Amino acid sequence: MSDFQILEVGCGKGRNAEVLQKRWKAKVVGIDVSSEIIETAKRLHPTVEFSVMSLESLDFSDKVFDRIYAIDVLEHVDDLIKSVDEIVRVLKPNGVLVVNVPAEKSEQWLLKIRPSYFEEMHHVRIFKVGEMEKLFSERGLLLAKYKRKGFIDHLLLYYLFKRVNPSSTQLGIGRWSDSRLGTILFALQTYTKPEFVFSTWLWLFPAWIVLIPLGFLINLIGDRFFPKSMYYEFIKH
Repeated sequence: MSDFQILEVGCGKGRNAEVLQKRWKAKVVGIDVSSEIIETAKRLHPTVEFSVMSLESLDFSDKVFDRIYAIDVLEHVDDLIKSVDEIVRVLKPNGVLVVNVPAEKSEQWLLKIRPSYFEEMHHVRIFKVGEMEKLFSERGLLLAKYKRKGFIDHLLLYYLFKRVNPSSTQLGIGRWSDSRLGTILFALQTYTKPEFVFSTWLWLFPAWIVLIPLGFLINLIGDRFFPKSMYYEFIKH
């Protein structure tokens, strides 16, 4: 393993952390506030280092990580400023920060479909266009890449939100595998994501030959008008 180090905050069950480890041939650390989820991640991905930790108080020295990933995390944290300051603190100079957050129009639409959405998912804020750039530029990070993405994800969320009754927790919304149709939809959606297909055994099944180009075309059109997410890459100077 190289000296290159990656931190994934809000790593969940660790699937993306293992993908990052294989892609970058690096040491990857995944953190999450849920001890139950971290135990699952350790069991499923034993080659990755996982810890129970809050983003608002990272137990790392300054300037440790070459890359940090915060994928669909910052909309959840209670103290945004503390969380952002901690990310910047542990990122090395010239290090890269990758952030993904829900798009404003998408969040507003999902709230109309399911008014309990924010309480269930513990979303505490909606980021407006330009807000993320301002937040990190004030801390010395330069925006290197920005794109709208994930239009197809709306179709799956619409199905799941309409199928499952409101719940007091995110986990109560349900899983794709709770129904045969949900499993099929989730599998089709996964096969539109090359970053997962080519880093797992999924590439052995030739469905990706059709679904990856089809997904790319659908997202290319849909993301122009109604993206699910906003994706950013920042460089620390």
